Amino acid sequence: MIVAVNNAANELFKFKLGRYNLKEQAAWKSRTAFVEDMLQDILRNAANKEVTVFAKCCYGIELGRSEVEDRYILSYDDAVSYWKNFDARVYQIA
Repeated sequence: MIVAVNNAANELFKFKLGRYNLKEQAAWKSRTAFVEDMLQDILRNAANKEVTVFAKCCYGIELGRSEVEDRYILSYDDAVSYWKNFDARVYQIA
């Protein structure tokens, strides 16, 4: 399970999509779900802007592009760095 914690308030985040949302907590059962949720949030926030440019400018994240599928690729490390914009730290709990 992966959780993101706000450093300032020391409370758990509630993620907008919340695949595994628990009232005031954001907990992902796997790295894959965590990365997919972050990628979907970036794509939604980019709206009609160029996604790779938006991710680089706003979050400092390099999005890759899958040659096999027509989709963007986000690394786990970049998904974790996405949370730094919210002054948060991410923990992986076994």
